[in-house]
Amino acid sequence: MKNLSNLKSLAVLLLLGISIVSCKKDKVEPAPDLATRLSGIYVFSELAFDGKVIPADKSNLKGDIRITKKTETTVDAELDIQTRDDEEFMVYDVSDIKLVENGSTVELVYEGETVAKITGKKLVVNATDDTGTDFTLTATR
Repeated sequence: MKNLSNLKSLAVLLLLGISIVSCKKDKVEPAPDLATRLSGIYVFSELAFDGKVIPADKSNLKGDIRITKKTETTVDAELDIQTRDDEEFMVYDVSDIKLVENGSTVELVYEGETVAKITGKKLVVNATDDTGTDFTLTATR
């Protein structure tokens, strides 16, 4: 009888040990790095110049900006913004753009100059056209 009692206690301890060991622990996934978070396709959504804001569907422009991760803090960008007549407006391939996080905004810095900013899902490029007119182009992911 004593052996049977010891055997039952041993079996209970063995089952308890197996159940504790076999419990799956939740894995904590590390947060994606800055370049991974910002990579993607941003579609042209509006153009602003001379105090006017023109939504994409009312403008003569179309296209997108593709951001691709290079390292954790650098990206490459392909700008393919064209007129609806397929004339180039902003068509560039830019490599090694540094990402600088500044609160909820990320600055895209190329050759020491901030060329664009991303806040949430909006990418904003400030530029000047051939005639010297300053404009802001916004693209949304």
